[in-house]
Amino acid sequence: MKNFDILFNDIELNNIIDSINKINEDTLLACHGRYHTMFVVNAIENILSNLNFDKDIIELGKIAGLLHDIGTIKGKKGHALLSSEMCMHFLNKTKLSEESKNIIKHAIEDHSNGNDINSPVGAALLLADKIDISKNRVLELGKKDRWHNNLLNIEKTIISVVDKDIIINYIVNDKFSKKILSEEWKKGILIPIKASNYFGCNCIFEINGVQVDLI
Repeated sequence: MKNFDILFNDIELNNIIDSINKINEDTLLACHGRYHTMFVVNAIENILSNLNFDKDIIELGKIAGLLHDIGTIKGKKGHALLSSEMCMHFLNKTKLSEESKNIIKHAIEDHSNGNDINSPVGAALLLADKIDISKNRVLELGKKDRWHNNLLNIEKTIISVVDKDIIINYIVNDKFSKKILSEEWKKGILIPIKASNYFGCNCIFEINGVQVDLI
């Protein structure tokens, strides 16, 4: 069994992922559980595959995506660091080398702010995590928040790689505010640019397939 499959089918890990939103329902505005986790896993696979990385790097990326938010089971504050600490328990269930485990651990620890991108795994995780803004991420508490309420107008996010361009396309309805996105999601714009540059790529943002400047 592949290392990713070992963790994807791990009962203990799945219980954590499926409990995050419920346990934090009084404080959490955006999903950090099953939906977000799988969006990130699939986006990482898409990014790394289309950038022609080998299957081993792609698997490390998918594992990082699977584990990146598990620390949120104890709350959002400091969740990246806690997730990086908790992930070792699960990585030790695999046959990964210590070097591979450390790549994943560092990527998870860095995924909130992107201060130290040092691997394709880390760059792909940052990209996938930050572009996941849509109605599917908004929890009940988030509907009372201006920023998250605007996300209800984003139907989905599509990421594609064309030559040296990483294209992030937000599919929105006519109630969506580009102004709110630009003003309140600086990190979610600047970090994907930084991560794309790590790959030697341009980062292009689109709204309904039309290129926009969000900076």
